[in-house]
Amino acid sequence: MSVRTLAPTIPALCQLLDREGAACHTLLETVLEERAAIRNLAVTKFHPINCKRLVVLESLQTLAQEREALVRQIVLRHAFDPATTIQGLIDLLAGPESIGLRERYNSFVSIVKMVRAEIKHNVVLIEGIRGVLDQALSAGAAIGPGFDAYNGEGQHSRAATANLLIHQQG
Repeated sequence: MSVRTLAPTIPALCQLLDREGAACHTLLETVLEERAAIRNLAVTKFHPINCKRLVVLESLQTLAQEREALVRQIVLRHAFDPATTIQGLIDLLAGPESIGLRERYNSFVSIVKMVRAEIKHNVVLIEGIRGVLDQALSAGAAIGPGFDAYNGEGQHSRAATANLLIHQQG
């Protein structure tokens, strides 16, 4: 496959990958902001961070749909296998003109992997904090003398009831 026959579409794919990469960098910034909020237990910062993240994720979804549509157009126009992905398309291209596209795609894939790894790190931090809080809440009823889980009539004491309410989900 000659790069010349795809020449008009290569810059469009490069531009889309650049925009996706920029959006991924913005997403990474929100993940790092979230990490700072987690470490500082700044609960009030989570909502604005998540709102910003949602906008970025919607943008990424739109860009991915545009990229997939452009790849699909190229595949149909040049009678490639309909299952060809952007990676498959890049692999079909040869020549120096395709190097920029390959570099942009590899850069995009790298930032996506980095974002995923950073999100996993935040999940680990959140789970650790959740575990500490669960342990503290579970131990809360038994800490003070006279705060048994049940009173003399077999009913929950007030301290135990408070902890049960905190542990309820829903």
